[in-house]
Amino acid sequence: MDEQQDSKQTESDYSEMAEIFSDVFETHVNPWSAALTFGLRAMKPEEKHVYPVRVRMPLQQAKALAVMLLRSIRGYEAQQGVTVELPAVVLQSLAIPPEDWRRFTEGL
Repeated sequence: MDEQQDSKQTESDYSEMAEIFSDVFETHVNPWSAALTFGLRAMKPEEKHVYPVRVRMPLQQAKALAVMLLRSIRGYEAQQGVTVELPAVVLQSLAIPPEDWRRFTEGL
């Protein structure tokens, strides 16, 4: 491959991409990789959550994804003049201490 081809941006084809809605997720990390598992919350107590998608990636890619997501959400908040918050009960269920959430939202 020559340098000219390297510098061209590859076009993407999303025509066969499956799209799902997720309102529950899990994160998994080991020394080699990270995995994000997305699913749908059970609607009744006797039902189980359904997890149809798991995305695995190297730790470096997961860290870059976290930065890019934060950048995108902050850009959306600035553009729309809103702040995306989480209810205290959600922070508690995810074991996110209030001081961690505050540092995250303040950009530290």
